[in-house]
Amino acid sequence: MAHRSLSRRGPSPPVRPRPGRGDSAPARLAAGLATLVLVSFLAPFASAQVAPPGPPLSIEETEALVHARYFEAMPEEQAARIGSEGAARLIEMLADPEERESHQNVLLALGICGAPGALEAISDWATEPREGELDRATFKAWQVLPHALGRLAEHDPRAVARLEAVFAEDTPAWHFRQHRGPRLARLAQRGAASALAETGLPSAGRALGRVERRSSDPELDAHLRAMRARHGERARARARERVR
Repeated sequence: MAHRSLSRRGPSPPVRPRPGRGDSAPARLAAGLATLVLVSFLAPFASAQVAPPGPPLSIEETEALVHARYFEAMPEEQAARIGSEGAARLIEMLADPEERESHQNVLLALGICGAPGALEAISDWATEPREGELDRATFKAWQVLPHALGRLAEHDPRAVARLEAVFAEDTPAWHFRQHRGPRLARLAQRGAASALAETGLPSAGRALGRVERRSSDPELDAHLRAMRARHGERARARARERVR
């Protein structure tokens, strides 16, 4: 798949919020569309872990990788080449609010390269106290967070437990435009379920089963059943890749 960089283009136009509040039909439709966008974003990363095809990226190359803007997705074959020095720089960038425009790519890069300390850095970013209206860049990074953990699970099995914990977390205290309260919680849970499914890992399948048994939300139950089916597909694909 070709990756096209948009690093020379100007900032993306603002997204106009759709009307609707609470659990009204428009709100449920908006939440569903947001989930569809997230699942579509995950699709380019559904392949198994990519082996680094060359020498580790330098710190400068790592910075350039996450500072660029991409039409589809960050090239994971390059992210897989991030070495220890580049990963250490990414951890610094994730803690730097001045780098918030790149936090989406930083999270993904840390998940793909699986460097030591990546889970701690991602968890620290995820649990940072936030209130009020969130900026657009941070919201986009929050949407990518579950997938970053899903990719990290290839390297660090603790990431599966971190994704499962999403289903027991409190509703976020912050909001972004029309996304707030229960709607944010549903988005987080759907994203976590999708990320667990895409791993195809046995531990992720067991986590999905536990979450489904504890759930009493019919809409979430339906999504979990679909994600368990997707997990089965990914597990079979992983098995075929191992015997090639």
